[in-house]
Amino acid sequence: MKKFIKRYIPPDIWDIFKYVRKKFKRPITNYYKTNFRENVLISYITEPFKNGIHLRHTNQAEALEIAKVFNELDYNVDIVDYYYERNINYDKYSVIFGFGEPLIKSFYNRNHKILTIYYGTGMHVAHQNYATLKRIEEVYKKTGKWLLESGRIVDKTWSVQTSLVDNIITLGNEEVVNSYQKYFSRKVYNVPVSYYKIFDHEEILKNKNFEDAKNHFLWFGSSGLIHKGLDLLLEVFKELPNLNLHVCGPIDNEPKFKNCYHEELYNYNNIHTYGYLDIGSETFKDIIKQCAFIIFPSCSEGEPSSIINVVLYGLIPIVTNTAGIRIKDFGIKIKELTHESIKESVIKAVNISEDEIKKRSLKCANDTINNHSIEKFSYELKKALIEILGKKA
Repeated sequence: MKKFIKRYIPPDIWDIFKYVRKKFKRPITNYYKTNFRENVLISYITEPFKNGIHLRHTNQAEALEIAKVFNELDYNVDIVDYYYERNINYDKYSVIFGFGEPLIKSFYNRNHKILTIYYGTGMHVAHQNYATLKRIEEVYKKTGKWLLESGRIVDKTWSVQTSLVDNIITLGNEEVVNSYQKYFSRKVYNVPVSYYKIFDHEEILKNKNFEDAKNHFLWFGSSGLIHKGLDLLLEVFKELPNLNLHVCGPIDNEPKFKNCYHEELYNYNNIHTYGYLDIGSETFKDIIKQCAFIIFPSCSEGEPSSIINVVLYGLIPIVTNTAGIRIKDFGIKIKELTHESIKESVIKAVNISEDEIKKRSLKCANDTINNHSIEKFSYELKKALIEILGKKA
């Protein structure tokens, strides 16, 4: 039916249909069919509850865990998409968790006290919008082209939810936490993003040719190619012909960027552009076997699962603080979000000895397994919620 509609309905009508369908997705009521005294509304995503988990993003598995934890804490669980704009009767809820329209509207339409918990999956929007627009401006000054589609601009700042909520729980490193703490006087809790393990990391590390791999770097990201620093990497690596950059991401979805950086993306022998790849594909496996480093100079993230999913296999992260990744003693920090600083970090990486790269790669994999499993996510979330809700462990 969906294919039929898309085939025969004009594109502008199809876009309206998709918009309406998105805005009016029905909430899920009492997902676990329980009969507890208290109710929670989770304002996040409903897709994994209706269609199961897909591998495009770990938020699918994490959403299920959020609901599971509230169920374990004796709450009847309702779930609604964060962009849902229809009216909600808030009378039955003692807790609202998440972000977006349902959380915001609760402040305008409540008749009793509701405990609110904001779930920060990225840096504070005040930081994100400023940072992404400055990056867009930088590209304009270099190219004479405005490529706003390649930023990550949040048009709805939803300031109410990051100022008036009772508690905040974030993903990411201290940089992420601090971006909220600027505008929030109470405690900000923090939990780790999870990963999808598809391949055997030990097999990949055992068979990797580290002498060759130290000359191969991976950029792996989603939309917002300028926001995530791909333009800077293309400019750096075209100056380093003996080093290889592998580009995996939805290039075709940002045609203006693709056109602007077409030469760098497709006409340099050391820059290999694949476009979007499934993380379970053999092509992606071959790339992570070939690379020693993942490089991600993003201006604003909340510990992106795309990076964690790769660090799991021993790729050493080369990142900015604002990428939201904890690099500990195995990663390499990009000091500033500039061409010079990125190039400096790349050269530093290739000058690390082969033995040291092997050691760091193993640390990457082990640290990810120990600190980013879905079980660890669930454990840290539950610990935070027990404290916030005043529950017994």
